[in-house]
Amino acid sequence: MLTKLTKTLAAAALLAGGVAMTTAAARQDADEAAIRESARLYFDGGTNADSNALRQAFHPDAKMLYVRDGKYVAVPIGEYITRVGSGKPAAPGAAPQKRVVAIDRFGNAATAKLEQRRPDGSVIVDYMSLLKVDGRWMIVNKIFDRQ
Repeated sequence: MLTKLTKTLAAAALLAGGVAMTTAAARQDADEAAIRESARLYFDGGTNADSNALRQAFHPDAKMLYVRDGKYVAVPIGEYITRVGSGKPAAPGAAPQKRVVAIDRFGNAATAKLEQRRPDGSVIVDYMSLLKVDGRWMIVNKIFDRQ
């Protein structure tokens, strides 16, 4: 038979475990929200030709990687941001439908799968690698394909 002290200690341990789990869940929710914010900045920057939004989304040393005509292409993110920023914002009705398909996070590393469906029927899927740098989630790599 459990003593009153044993029951009290057991209840306190369960409560402490619940608080720790709640704190971890809140931290995970905050991290996911911050990752989604980086995705939003990326989407908004591209749609609105907003280089400032893109600079907030990407780490300055990030790269954009893709394959063109069967060849590997690596572009420093600064070149990508300059190219997008010198363009024109999407015309009304011409902006793609954008969504975050999936987020996978472990500690300070994450991936995000992003999808853009354009009015012409083409689809772009981005796979973003993100790191939490100085407390901020930043895209450090972007690979994509378009169909």
